[in-house]
Amino acid sequence: MRRRRHRFRPWPVPLAVVQVAAGLISHTVGPLGLLFLLAGPLLLGLTLRKRPALAVTALGALTLIYLSFGYHIGPALPSAVVAVAYAVSHGARLAGWLTLAGVYLGWLALGFTDLRVQGTLWQELRWAGLALLIGGFAELVDNRRQRVAAFRQLYAEERLRREEERGRREEQERLRMARELHDVLAHSLSLIAVRASVALELMESNPEEVRKALVAIKEASKGGLDEVRTVLSGLRDPAPRSPAPSLDRLDELVSETPGLAVTLTRTGINSPLPSAVSLAGYRIVQEALTNVIRHSRSRRAVVHLHQTSHLLLIGVSDFGPAHSRPATSGPATSGPGDAGTAAAAGGSVGGSGLIGIDERAAALGGVVQAGPDPAGGFTVHVALPLTGGVR
Repeated sequence: MRRRRHRFRPWPVPLAVVQVAAGLISHTVGPLGLLFLLAGPLLLGLTLRKRPALAVTALGALTLIYLSFGYHIGPALPSAVVAVAYAVSHGARLAGWLTLAGVYLGWLALGFTDLRVQGTLWQELRWAGLALLIGGFAELVDNRRQRVAAFRQLYAEERLRREEERGRREEQERLRMARELHDVLAHSLSLIAVRASVALELMESNPEEVRKALVAIKEASKGGLDEVRTVLSGLRDPAPRSPAPSLDRLDELVSETPGLAVTLTRTGINSPLPSAVSLAGYRIVQEALTNVIRHSRSRRAVVHLHQTSHLLLIGVSDFGPAHSRPATSGPATSGPGDAGTAAAAGGSVGGSGLIGIDERAAALGGVVQAGPDPAGGFTVHVALPLTGGVR
């Protein structure tokens, strides 16, 4: 265990110099008095930091002995002020005030015993005022010290709060980027896989369809790479390279989904949507269509959007049947933060698509209902609030 090195603080040296100089200038302090003026700072330097109560009490006794020789109190005041102020501001307030009172009463006693010249009532009261002035100064020092300590604590707490807030924002940003990358890659790779399968099946019998499939693969890979670059460019450049996905680009998404005939309908009011809702709605539709491509034998899907003054309703359904989707006893329903239900739904389709849909909806206070329909297909219904959460 390493020993802690105590840093030498030379403050008693200038204090002693000031007191001795004051004693020499006053011409009222003899050689013995100068020794007392040197002993005071030395005593404080040895004991004040470790035991302030003992230091201030000992200095008070030393001051009384100094005064009993008839020396003037003025040159000894700096040590008294330092000792009392330090004691009061470092947990020895009672010792500091009792020392002041003891020195003053001792000063009065010296006058009654003829060890000093007793002054008038006004002169004696002046010394009482001096003691109170020293005590008041010590209280001001303590008040200032407490305010500085409180400010430092508040500053440390505020810095910790900001660091935690920055950490939370960074974590949220990482999760957002992970969701974006998952949606982009899952959609693009699913399209590529479907078109590649078509090309392999028709390679011998229908070369023209193979060419169309390869063109679709090229377009899907290019679009996916562009969106990945857009997401990752946020790490370096706040300005996106391409417009952010939104429901305004839903027609483009539907038309660029090869191998799947998608019917898109919109009803309700037509007013601008919050950017967060528009982005979430786009990604939800994209993920739902990706699930249709991956898990349904149907090559047809229906997307319906209905907007009210408070809600955006999204419905995506296919006509089935599923490739290998196990039958479920009923629809999977999830509310905000209902990860367990969403996980079950995601597992029912052999992936994590519905989990991502549920997370996006829950982040905005929305609800998700997903499950097989009586016709053998699969339906996803999402309700996203435009203001506040869904009740």
